[in-house]
Amino acid sequence: MYSKQESSKQTDVRLGVDKGSLRLQFSSRVSQQFYGKRQKYIGLGRSDTDDNRNWAEGITRRIQEDIDYQNGINFDPTLNKYLELKSNVVNLPGSLPIPTLKELWQEYVDWKIDTKQISNGTRIGRYEGSFGSLLKNYLNKPLTEDLAQTIIDDLCARRTNSDSIGKLFGALSSMSQRAINNGTLKKDYFAEIKKFYKPQKKSKQLQEEEDCRAYTIKERDLIINSFYSSQKPSFRKLAELIEFLFLTGCRPGEAFALEWRHINLDKGWIRFEDAYSSVSKEIKETKTNVIRIFKFKKNSRLAMLIDRLKTATNNCSDTDLLFTKLNGKRVSLDTLAGVWDKKYSEGRVYNGIVTTLANEGKLQYLKPYSTRHTFISIQANNGTDLALIADVCGTSVDKIMKHYLQPDKQRELADI
Repeated sequence: MYSKQESSKQTDVRLGVDKGSLRLQFSSRVSQQFYGKRQKYIGLGRSDTDDNRNWAEGITRRIQEDIDYQNGINFDPTLNKYLELKSNVVNLPGSLPIPTLKELWQEYVDWKIDTKQISNGTRIGRYEGSFGSLLKNYLNKPLTEDLAQTIIDDLCARRTNSDSIGKLFGALSSMSQRAINNGTLKKDYFAEIKKFYKPQKKSKQLQEEEDCRAYTIKERDLIINSFYSSQKPSFRKLAELIEFLFLTGCRPGEAFALEWRHINLDKGWIRFEDAYSSVSKEIKETKTNVIRIFKFKKNSRLAMLIDRLKTATNNCSDTDLLFTKLNGKRVSLDTLAGVWDKKYSEGRVYNGIVTTLANEGKLQYLKPYSTRHTFISIQANNGTDLALIADVCGTSVDKIMKHYLQPDKQRELADI
């Protein structure tokens, strides 16, 4: 039964709704002239949504134009002429164009860059990399309600990358809100999923079991000594870098950017003010956009390491890098991964130091970033003030408590 009908300025064809589906209703004149019936209805096979209604109104207008021209000489009663537009977006004169997801996404990411909300490295690595990979099958399609629902259904069905997917839904919602404010989109189709999508979480105990973030002091020193004693010159060349990362807890990109002007050996401090992005190949601010001072004692292990480096680099200038490869060029994450994990060359795999030690059963393999986890965990578990650690490492006490502080795994629940 016809349950809902919308009036229209056109007198010969109207858009209506029957049981939630869009349909056309023709006037008695057209119904009798072209169909031989008193009243002709034709279903369009689409549900009553904003996007489908926009499409159907475009078809209605086209039909009315053909009916009006020379007593309907151009009108196609089968509607095939008009339903060929079924897979496309029809924009009425003066109506809101429906841009592709790619157009909306690119404008949103460019805006994030222009307003310095994200760095160029984050754009390449996250927004074009991980997010772009998740969206690649949808980018060239108009962002309609149907497409948005397809994206939501497909991503929610995935059993991996749940953290990235949750962040992506938030970004898509933010993109949509910006497009609405700019007048290029009518509705935020991702508002609800952003609120209710919850990545599966593991208990802290299970996380610790599956992701032991830090090495012990004994394991740390084994890794460092293995670099210094390696038979490979490229590994030995980066031994000081590995030791420096373990002794300062700085982020790798911050170490890659260090120049001698950032070091004052006499006063005992390191100035972390820059970071090198291995993705965008550019120098940028630190992750927290804060310049911080790392102080060390005159006769400490770190002081002796820096002294050895300075002695080995004769006549170094203030703008010379502390750490370089054998060829004198800057170290990157790819370089670090090659000596730490493994390197692929001419179809062969060459294991790095830590992968080799793990294969020998001497320790568990952890990623290079574990140098930071190790430093913070060792300091925190040995009673160093957490506020001081947070200050010199560019983090917060809350994050140290949540992410870095390694509990005593030998503790057991009381039998009560």
